[in-house]
Amino acid sequence: MPLRLARKSSGASGASRPKFAPFNTCQDATTGTSGASGASGPKFASFNVCQDPTFGMGHYQSPVPLVTNAPLNHAIGSPGIVSSWTEWQPLKEVIVGRCELSCKPGNEPAFEAKLKSREHALFSAEPGLRSDEAIATGQDELAGLVDVLEKNGVTVRRPDVVDWSKPYSTPDFEVPCGNTSAMPRDVLLTVGNEIVESTMSWRARFFEYRAYRTLLNEYFERDPNFEWTAGPKPTMADHLYHYDFPHEARGGESDNVRSELAEKRIYIHTEAEPIFDAADVMRLGRDLFVCNSFTTNRKGYDWLRRRFNKRGLRVHFLDFPKDTAPMHIDVLFVPLSKDTVVLNPVRPPRPWVERMLRENGWKVIWGVSQGLPTPPLSQCSEWLSLNVLSIDDKKVLVEAQETRVMDLLSKHGFEPIPVPLRSIAEFGGAFHCCTADVRREGPLESYFPHLDELEAKGLPCQFAPYGDESPPVYSF
Repeated sequence: MPLRLARKSSGASGASRPKFAPFNTCQDATTGTSGASGASGPKFASFNVCQDPTFGMGHYQSPVPLVTNAPLNHAIGSPGIVSSWTEWQPLKEVIVGRCELSCKPGNEPAFEAKLKSREHALFSAEPGLRSDEAIATGQDELAGLVDVLEKNGVTVRRPDVVDWSKPYSTPDFEVPCGNTSAMPRDVLLTVGNEIVESTMSWRARFFEYRAYRTLLNEYFERDPNFEWTAGPKPTMADHLYHYDFPHEARGGESDNVRSELAEKRIYIHTEAEPIFDAADVMRLGRDLFVCNSFTTNRKGYDWLRRRFNKRGLRVHFLDFPKDTAPMHIDVLFVPLSKDTVVLNPVRPPRPWVERMLRENGWKVIWGVSQGLPTPPLSQCSEWLSLNVLSIDDKKVLVEAQETRVMDLLSKHGFEPIPVPLRSIAEFGGAFHCCTADVRREGPLESYFPHLDELEAKGLPCQFAPYGDESPPVYSF
């Protein structure tokens, strides 16, 4: 089935737009405005109420002095509040999501393709708020997770409550509602002292970064080494998605067609603009591994490569050709310590990836699943069993019913900690997804000595092959 690009969008014509107050009532240019007389809506603080300009201006007061004259200094000082280089160094501070006012997204190109079948409950579900029962259960499970983390010495932060039930539009699309604040890992990528807001790839998630802005602003004020970055925001216009991407609702051969497309790395998105979800990145010290998926395209990978090459990091691009609806790397490629990684046995990477791991001294464990179904209104699979969270290089949080995973980890010298988190799958993930690192204790190191040797010789040492190609150095 040939793919066709969508017709060019003409934008969300006719969409109502917010009314802004006219900016014509300034009483004193030296002290600021007194507001727009007669305008309804939020009241903005006057610029003349600040007592100490070094701590902000107007109604908002920064808890720390804002910067003044400073020398040029390129060096990064000692680790501050934000510092995390791997998935396994000792976890000290983390963001845990929240479920309040979470929604079922409306059908849109990327979401519909992920569901694969018209039989999926979400395909015909009315967009809007999830049930009170689901939200309450999710909140209870997250509270239990917070309790376990705090008992293990981890500082836990929570995002803002955002009402995702409101419709919104841009010049290029409109959606009936947003998504959730339950999955911070999808939105925030922490690499060392930097947190990157990902571009996202679903229209319903376009504004999901808003839930974390209060926290990021606080870290920016408290930590002078913190770098706050945002990926280029995509338009998410029709040209970003393949039109009529095959799924079961469009014919009995669709799954076969999708397998052929996955083998060629053709997914729902095009390369019209860079997109990436933060959960498509695994951090292994000097090496980042990025997943080519329904949520990250090659252009998104290249943005990340250019960004982090400047910081001395190597960035690799992986795909998992047996996965016909790939979304996020954290159930496919899961590092647990400086020399051990879990791979998904039914959705393995290309053969060269395992060769590269073993050539660099890594132990490869093939994951297992209990085979338990996820909630009907979840787009996740049984392989959330591998969506674990490492507190350090021994302790690993595992869903309480996944006894096979716990047995596997114990066999290999890890200490699984069972935590009930089954229902949170309705909101889009498990332990890794519903958390985002802020600080892990430990320096930046390389865990790939063979790649270090290649780099020292001036040879290719980061890999992003096309299709079924393999890097020559790992093609034996």
